[in-house]
Amino acid sequence: MAIILSAGAAIALLWFFLLLPMNSQRRRLESDISAMSSELAQKNYLLGEAALQRRLADETANHDCLRKEWRKTAAALQSYTPKEDMGTSTVAHIDFKVALFDVRQRLLSKSRAIGVSLPRDLNVDEAVESNDDPYQRMLQLRVVEKMLDLALDLRIKTVREIRPLPPVLHRSGPNRDEFFTEYPLELDLFGSMANLYELMNVVLEPNHVFVLRGLRLEPATATKTDLLNIKAVMSALLFVKTPTEMASGAHSPNASRRAAPLGH
Repeated sequence: MAIILSAGAAIALLWFFLLLPMNSQRRRLESDISAMSSELAQKNYLLGEAALQRRLADETANHDCLRKEWRKTAAALQSYTPKEDMGTSTVAHIDFKVALFDVRQRLLSKSRAIGVSLPRDLNVDEAVESNDDPYQRMLQLRVVEKMLDLALDLRIKTVREIRPLPPVLHRSGPNRDEFFTEYPLELDLFGSMANLYELMNVVLEPNHVFVLRGLRLEPATATKTDLLNIKAVMSALLFVKTPTEMASGAHSPNASRRAAPLGH
């Protein structure tokens, strides 16, 4: 009996002072190994070089595909490319006034030739205040010009009013980088239902896309029910850079991240 009790006591002491700490240490090590394996797996350190090279090739191909898709989408949505005739963002006050005079003369001559009525001054104020940005005013003018050219080409009966509204700047990404700028226009037109259908079709085509923000239709007069008073708010989308520049900027290690287009 004494031998049995002594052996039992020895086993209990061995388990308490030796086996129990070793089991606790084993569990801690297993937990540390599991956590380290998860961290290494997230960073792809557990994969071999060949597997990493294959994954890199797949990601590179996917990135190139997304760049091409982005270039096509941005090019289709771009209503006007500022670099077409302005080159840089440096525009003087006199440049805006000269451009406004030229646009007025051309559009009014075109409207007289086809018999479509336009506002005499195009509702674009030629005065540029000291705190105005002539570059932004120039962009608004080009958007107005683009829309009036469409209205004239579609033979819309009368353009009663076209008024540029303040631009809307869209930002995206963690650094709130400038993504694209929206230039809305308020329109007041007289035209037929056919004119409206043609206008809606044309503004969906690439290179002169306008986003429809609001639309209200009323009979022009009580007697002429075939003519409509069309009131609309339409926006042109102008990207900060060309699609190629925005796509190539993603390769720079110091370039800020840009999110996908918000869309409309």
